[in-house]
Amino acid sequence: MAEKRAIKRFVDVEIKKDTPSVSAASFGIPILISNSNVITTAQRVKRFTTLAGVETLFPNTTEEWKAADAYFSQDPFNENQPEELLIGRYVDAPIAAVLEAGETPLTVLATWQAITDGEFGITIDGGLVDVTGLNFSTATSLDDVASIISAGTAGASVAYVINRFVFTSDTTGVASTLTLLQTVAVPAGTDISGTGFLDGDVIKSPTNPGGSLLSQGQIAETAADMLTAVKNVNNAWYALGLIKALRDIQFTEDLSDALESNRNIMITVTNDPNTLVLGSAASLAAKLKAKNYKRTSLVYHDNSNVYPDWSWMGQQLPKDVGSTNWSYKTLAGIAEGASQNIEASSITQTQIDAAEDVNANVYTTTLGASFIYFGTMTGGKNIDKEGEFIDIIINIDFLQARVEEGLMSLLLEKDIIPFTDGGITIVDTRLKNLLQTYGVVQGILVDGTVVTSFPKRADVSQVDRDDRKLPGGTFTAELSGAINTVIVRGIVSI
Repeated sequence: MAEKRAIKRFVDVEIKKDTPSVSAASFGIPILISNSNVITTAQRVKRFTTLAGVETLFPNTTEEWKAADAYFSQDPFNENQPEELLIGRYVDAPIAAVLEAGETPLTVLATWQAITDGEFGITIDGGLVDVTGLNFSTATSLDDVASIISAGTAGASVAYVINRFVFTSDTTGVASTLTLLQTVAVPAGTDISGTGFLDGDVIKSPTNPGGSLLSQGQIAETAADMLTAVKNVNNAWYALGLIKALRDIQFTEDLSDALESNRNIMITVTNDPNTLVLGSAASLAAKLKAKNYKRTSLVYHDNSNVYPDWSWMGQQLPKDVGSTNWSYKTLAGIAEGASQNIEASSITQTQIDAAEDVNANVYTTTLGASFIYFGTMTGGKNIDKEGEFIDIIINIDFLQARVEEGLMSLLLEKDIIPFTDGGITIVDTRLKNLLQTYGVVQGILVDGTVVTSFPKRADVSQVDRDDRKLPGGTFTAELSGAINTVIVRGIVSI
C-alpha cells in the first residue's frame, strides 16, 4: 500500500531522475525490524540513543544487540556519529495477548509483604477471572511478587519487566484477549488492581502517559501490514534494516515490494551463496533486480553472524545528505569499539562479477584495502535494471521532501498569493531558492544547471483558476553524482 501523504492535497511535488515527507533529521535515523516479543504490538517501536540503552531490553547475546553494536560502534574521530536507533516489531507467528500494567506500580517490598489477601479481576480470552487470596508475605523481590500473582492467575502468566507487571495470555491468535485489571465482583480482600499496587486499571493516554498498554493476540502479519503499523506509531525514520532471522526469506522480498511505493529505503545483508553464481535467478538479489527495485540495497557477506549492513548504515546515515558516496567504505571493528571485526568476504573475482551482475554490494579486499562497493540498490537506474546508486535515491528523496515543505511553508506564510503573473513569480522564486539551498548548496545539484518554469496566468485553464490550482510547474537540473571509477591511459618513452 502506498504511503499516504496529506501534503499532496496542497503541494504536489515529484522529482525523477531522467531514468526511471521525511523530516531533515529523519534521514539519519534507521529502524531495525525484529520479531522479538520483547517489544509488544502496543508499543511496536522503541527508541534508543546508545548501545547501553539497547542492552536494557536486548542482552548482548541477541541479534538485536549485535546489529546495534555494529551500528553504534564507529570511528570516534568521525565528525558525524549515529545518535538514534529505532527497533520495530514484526509479528511473524500467532502471538498471545499481553497487558503491560502501568509504569508506576508499588515497588516497596515491605508493603507487598504485608498483603496476605490481595485480589483483582481480569478478563482472559473472554472469560472473567477473579484472582483472590494472594499472599505476598514470603516475597523477597518484585520477581517473586509477579510469580505469586502468576501462580494464582488461571489462563495467564505474569512477570515483572522494567517497572511494569506484564500479563500474558496462555493462548495465541485472534481469540487470545486480555482486559485491564479491575476490582473483583465481590470484594473481600486488598484490591491490588490499580494505583498504588499493580497500576493496571487505566490505559495509556495523553493525560496518562504512564498508563497500561494492551496488545491483543493476532495471527502472523504481512510485511505490508507490519510497515503500516510501524509507521502509524513512528514515521520519523528513513532507512530500514533487519535482524539475521529475517534475511533471505519471503518476508524480505515482500518488504521490498512494500517499500517500493514509500519514501524509505532498506539496506540489508544477503548470505545466499546463489548471489555469487553467475546467471542464477534463485537469489534474492536476482529476484529484486528482475523487479528493477530502487529502494532495497543488498550487501553480500559469507558470514551470517555479522552485520556489515548495520556498520555501513552507522557510518553513512549520520553524514549530511549530499556529502557522501556509499561506495569504498571500510567498516568499523574492534579498534573502533565494536564487539567483533567484520572481515572482508573471501570470494573470487568471478564471484564478485556475479554479485555485480545482480546488483549486490560486496565487502572484499582489493590491493590490501577492505571496503564495500558498489554502493547501489538492486535496480532502478535504467530499463536495463542496473542498480541505482544509494546516494542518488537519498538525495532525490531529501530534495523532494525539502521542496514540498518549502512550498507548503509559502502557502502558510502568505495571507494570499494572488493568481496573477506576479503571484506565480512569488511561487517560482521560492522554488528557485529551495533548489539553490537544498540542491546546489547541499551538494546534490550542479550550480548553474537549475532551470524552473511556471505557466503565465493566461495559460492556466479557467477550471484550474477556479480551483485555485497552479499546475505545470517544472524544473530541470543536473545531479552532482560522484566518481567511482578512474581510467588513465599513458605512454612513456625513453
